[in-house]
Amino acid sequence: MRNWSFVSPLQCAMAGLVCAAMLAAACSDDEAAPRSTDNVDAGEARPDAAPPSEATDAGDAGDAGDVIEPCSPGDERKATVGAGGAKLSLCGATLEVPEGALEAGTPVAITVVAPPGAPWFEHELSGPVFRFTPDTGPLDLPAKISFTRDTTKTRGPVLAQWFPEENGWGEYEACFKDDQLSLNTVHLGTFGLMQDVNSYPPSASDQGAANVSLTLGDVTTSWTVPGNGGYSVYEPSADSRSFILVARREEGEHTQQLDIRGSLRNGEPATVVQVSWLTTDFENGKSWSWVEPIHGPPTSFTMTETSPGVFSGEIHVIGHYGEETTNIDVTFTTTPVKYRPPPSYSCGRPEGDPR
Repeated sequence: MRNWSFVSPLQCAMAGLVCAAMLAAACSDDEAAPRSTDNVDAGEARPDAAPPSEATDAGDAGDAGDVIEPCSPGDERKATVGAGGAKLSLCGATLEVPEGALEAGTPVAITVVAPPGAPWFEHELSGPVFRFTPDTGPLDLPAKISFTRDTTKTRGPVLAQWFPEENGWGEYEACFKDDQLSLNTVHLGTFGLMQDVNSYPPSASDQGAANVSLTLGDVTTSWTVPGNGGYSVYEPSADSRSFILVARREEGEHTQQLDIRGSLRNGEPATVVQVSWLTTDFENGKSWSWVEPIHGPPTSFTMTETSPGVFSGEIHVIGHYGEETTNIDVTFTTTPVKYRPPPSYSCGRPEGDPR
């Protein structure tokens, strides 16, 4: 069974531990879970390939097929699962089926297919799309699929699978090592690499600008971004923009940080999901936070675009520190810059894998 999580990296950062818990719940016991998708009308989910090439016995799992170059829709590599499993490659894609994942004698294949749907927002396909078969049901053990990345790109790609039931692509947190993206999964199907079409700075630190006035309890302070690694950024999607405003400053030997996160959805009022004030002075200070999924709606919040790319806002929430509470009141003017966090990768084996 596949479980979905429609969460972008920046949106995930917005909800902190709450988002982490949601992502953990979205992962199944036998494979990594796709992270996000944009639905498109792609018509037929799995295009017909050209007539298959002659099948060969893969024999031992260490016997790899030759890479076929160049590749285009209809190119195919087939094999039959042997006593040690099967391993075959095509145009930079590899399928490794371990012993016990499929019965001996089962045919397996990699086929280059036409893209079944458009890439999601501000992404493009980076290389061919491959169909790995059999894809009619789960394997008994996870197989490994891997892809060679485009090394001319500075930022790493993401691994995407096409799900005909949802008529869209799902993103996986694959393993990224030695210019190869790989995934252990019991669900074969149609996969490809996607690349962000934009260029971004290596980190969000010192990006954007903002002037902030914070009243914490009965104490008012002013903050300026950038400074001390603060930033004001947004990540766009097809119908919204997730924003993060982080202001930092030094107070003696200690650091204070104000963190505001929310969303601007096209044609709807802006929303705020988190406001926190943090200090490293643990002996004399307290860190206060308000998180909408935990503490309920804000007392009040407004945010408007006063000129192209410039936003002004006002926030009133109740901050929490254990059982204690205090008022957090913020006014700000900010010019955020476009930024998307780099893709995240994981090289751990899926839960439930006995190997």
